[in-house]
Amino acid sequence: MRARLVEATIASIAQDGLAGASIEKITRRAGVSRGLVRHYFGAKSNLLAEAFQRLAQDFREMLGLDHPDAPESDRAAELRLRRNILPMFDRLEPAPDRQYAWFGFWALARSEPQIERLNHALYEEIVAYLGGQIADVAARRGQEVDAAAAGRGLAAMMEGAWVHSIIGVEGMTVPEAQRLSLDYVARLLGGELALESG
Repeated sequence: MRARLVEATIASIAQDGLAGASIEKITRRAGVSRGLVRHYFGAKSNLLAEAFQRLAQDFREMLGLDHPDAPESDRAAELRLRRNILPMFDRLEPAPDRQYAWFGFWALARSEPQIERLNHALYEEIVAYLGGQIADVAARRGQEVDAAAAGRGLAAMMEGAWVHSIIGVEGMTVPEAQRLSLDYVARLLGGELALESG
């Protein structure tokens, strides 16, 4: 029941907009009574925070943050970074509710301290993860990069390309978003990442 309310919240924010995502619409979409929101979450703000955390967890899984094991070989390190960039766009494309819900939550972060803290923590986690991978590959190539700057840059590139593809900027397809993100990494590292064999 709790998960149904969380999913209904995400769908409502995506389809009705942040202002239109009322408790009434959320509970109707979930097929439950309004009282269950108070029972499970206490307040709407707590429901919104849990819905944001569900989206954040999806994002972590797409990027592979839940599997932080260090690759043993240089090639494995490069393939891991490539695999973290490419699937993100593919997995987001068929999930429009989740894509559009992000816009609502980013807007909400400006006025809701709990969402702002969660969003900031997620951003810092992503930047550290991506920057660490880039720095790892660079070190294996005998180079040095500023991991924090590299992580911020790649996160900005991926997020910007993703937003452009959502809002329909001409030419910003999923393959183009992937190409631009890989190109950014290649420029940092002075050469392209290893390719999958076959």
